[in-house]
Amino acid sequence: MRRSVATLLIAAAALLLGGQPAVAAGKRLAAKDLAPAPAYDSGDGVPTPAGMFTTEHTAVTYRNIEEILPTRRVPSGTNVSALAPAAAPLDVQYRFDEASHSIADFVARTGTTGLLILKGDQILYEGYYQGADSQDLFMSFSTGKSFVSTLVGLALGDGKIKSLDDPILGYLPELKGSAYETASIKQVLQMASGTSYTEEYEDKDSDIASFAAIIARSHGGLYDFARSFKAADKPGEKFYYATTNTEVLGALVARVTGRTLSAYLSEKLWRPLGAEAPARWILDAPGSGGREVAGGGLQLRLRDYGRFGLLFANLGQWHGTQLLPAGWVEAATRPADAYVDYGKLIAGYPLGYGYQWWCLPGANHRFTAQGIHGQFVLVDPVERLVVVKLSSWAHAWDDKMEAETYAFFAAVADAVR
Repeated sequence: MRRSVATLLIAAAALLLGGQPAVAAGKRLAAKDLAPAPAYDSGDGVPTPAGMFTTEHTAVTYRNIEEILPTRRVPSGTNVSALAPAAAPLDVQYRFDEASHSIADFVARTGTTGLLILKGDQILYEGYYQGADSQDLFMSFSTGKSFVSTLVGLALGDGKIKSLDDPILGYLPELKGSAYETASIKQVLQMASGTSYTEEYEDKDSDIASFAAIIARSHGGLYDFARSFKAADKPGEKFYYATTNTEVLGALVARVTGRTLSAYLSEKLWRPLGAEAPARWILDAPGSGGREVAGGGLQLRLRDYGRFGLLFANLGQWHGTQLLPAGWVEAATRPADAYVDYGKLIAGYPLGYGYQWWCLPGANHRFTAQGIHGQFVLVDPVERLVVVKLSSWAHAWDDKMEAETYAFFAAVADAVR
């Protein structure tokens, strides 16, 4: 009887697989007998690693990374920090392209998947789009760099790092012979290491393409790739945005703390902040041997991005406790040297750069974490204002949408002042 049932099940399975011939019970299937894996899941649009950035379903992809790549859990605590809804919904009009626009216009015009506006602990606006909801984890891309920078600050506060002026080689001796051999930790934080690595998103021969391919293969080696480059410039003379710099900073934090980045983030930030859900962090290989992709591999809920931004709006304080070292927010979010000053990074570009934070010109000390495909955590510490804008831009960057995001941010700050 059991043999008959098994035979029927095998026959049924063969029919479901498109009429492939049944294989005798107990015989291992050969590769030729297996149905090919689809490049895309027809049910929800989540692709294979090779199709992550080419699928038209990027809004789905960027909130389902744990279905595509190996990740590590960042545990949250049991006490969630409350964010209270505002008494009345926020109504904002902003000017862009010589016209007035609403919040709904901003969402539609800039490919938004999640939008959160906080004034202190109060939610002034919260919205989810393109199929997203409040339970989703959204891909950080390079907004995650600002988290890694913060872990460097926490390691400094814990005495694991003596000074940011120390040569990073003193903590990572395997950097000898690389672009980082004479760079200080501060210079790496400022994207001024002098590495010859190239990050040009529209160039398939750029080193960022090799970086992405290593992540997609999930065989490890991302840190070794980051440290393989020789110098193109002397450290501390020129800003050049290189994701490999953040990979080296991630290795620094892991080395000096003896912890994975996920464990250190959980202990020092995720639990004390009262994050409402565990985060996930992409690994360069599955299992315990995988390293976190420091350059932009975090996945968080929208409100937890907001809590992180609010910590910086509060200058590192959280409900009466100083979570970040005193003075860290000021140091990390203002240009400290001429080569990262406002308007000096790229010709015609008005922003400056701190320690893995972009600095907006103006009187209010505004700054932003930002990542490709339109991810922003915008902070105004004077107004205790945070705007989180998550997106699924078709291209890695869109200058016009970036400018519109800043115009929207300024209008929100004016409206809540």
